[in-house]
Amino acid sequence: MSTCARCGASNPDDHRFCKDCGVPLDSVGNRAVDDDTIIIQLLERHDDAPSLPERIARLWLLDLTGEHVERVYELSDEQVIVGRHEDCAVCLPGNTISRRHAQVRHVGGQYYLSDLGSTNGTLLNGEALVGEEELRDRDEIGVGIYKLIFRLTSLGYTGTI
Repeated sequence: MSTCARCGASNPDDHRFCKDCGVPLDSVGNRAVDDDTIIIQLLERHDDAPSLPERIARLWLLDLTGEHVERVYELSDEQVIVGRHEDCAVCLPGNTISRRHAQVRHVGGQYYLSDLGSTNGTLLNGEALVGEEELRDRDEIGVGIYKLIFRLTSLGYTGTI
């Protein structure tokens, strides 16, 4: 049994708080706690902390007016190809789209967009894409006559545009 320094109540040794006044027993010196023990306790608490919510990446294909989402593609692979070829994960018909037009790569929690040498190029937020660029939530990707919106949201997110 340990005695609370504030109110004098007796508490079982396994209690972390005084049963009468609620004071944390460790904080008032009722148990001998050295620096190493405190560090270990903090590390254990950190390990038990909830992890960051899982993030889901998607491409929203807008209709030709740009006002409505026509289709949603989940980016679950490490590499997603956008193009007019039927084997592309994001297949877009039309003569302004190259067979293998652009790709989205997932590396270490980040997503990157690059043009694959397409005839008409790829736009990122209205600018011609040169090289590879990191994507951020709500980036607009232009591929031929199509607009895609990159979305990166937490699992369970129910928000709207």
